[in-house]
Amino acid sequence: MRKSSVRQFAEAYYDVATGASEKERVAIAKEFLKLLVRQRLLRKMPRIFAELERITAERGGPEIVDIRSAVHMDAKADEQLTENLEKSLGRKVKLHHVHDAKLLAGAKIQVGDTLIDNSLASRLAALKSHLLA
Repeated sequence: MRKSSVRQFAEAYYDVATGASEKERVAIAKEFLKLLVRQRLLRKMPRIFAELERITAERGGPEIVDIRSAVHMDAKADEQLTENLEKSLGRKVKLHHVHDAKLLAGAKIQVGDTLIDNSLASRLAALKSHLLA
């Protein structure tokens, strides 16, 4: 038997659950978890659901935006960032925040394949290369 990839599991779940009622989605989720248990694949669940979010975004759902910041953002800053990103991207946005202690200041924003690096480290590196040029 051929093993299924994380993407294949996520696509199968998406295809089955899309259009189902809330009650049906609960039953589908339970059966999906049972399948993962039977195949000893529970450890892949976080990757499957991350892939499921990407598939949802690809198929017209909200764009997933990962934000790594030096400090925790408050709700007001979160709302403003969401609003600005939705205006510039022209679609709904879902933010995922990660506090990154390695960042001294600033943030890194990942939208699809695009990385916006507004961290202090990148600014200092740019300044250094400008001064050396």
